[in-house]
Amino acid sequence: MGEDRLQQFGEIKASEIMVKNPIFLTPNEKISKTEILMLRKEIGGLPVVKDQKNQQLIGIITQRDIRLARFAMSLESPNTTVKDLMTSEPFVVKSDETVRNILNLMFEKKIQRLPVVNDNGQLIGLIVQNQILKKLYEFMKN
Repeated sequence: MGEDRLQQFGEIKASEIMVKNPIFLTPNEKISKTEILMLRKEIGGLPVVKDQKNQQLIGIITQRDIRLARFAMSLESPNTTVKDLMTSEPFVVKSDETVRNILNLMFEKKIQRLPVVNDNGQLIGLIVQNQILKKLYEFMKN
């Protein structure tokens, strides 16, 4: 791939690679239900929104969060909820952010997924590493 093509790829916007209308959770959902959902859908992490209606992003939870917590505390408690384990105020991007900046943030902060929010902080998408690789592969074929 020539340098010009790499420059073009770096300028692709988040809106072109994000998962639109991603699955999300609310803070009071049970961890047991969350873990089953993630395993069944083969999802490594999910955004957490304030409520179903306004979808204000308030956090993110990953399978890693759940695994680490399993060592630190008893997750067998039926009262353990998403809000107990989620990362509050996750890193986010807007839909017009470039792939170059997204990758920079992902590598710098050692994260694998980035919620995409609008100007009101509402969830509109999710960027996962696999989507970036898929877009790169498509780009290389042309």
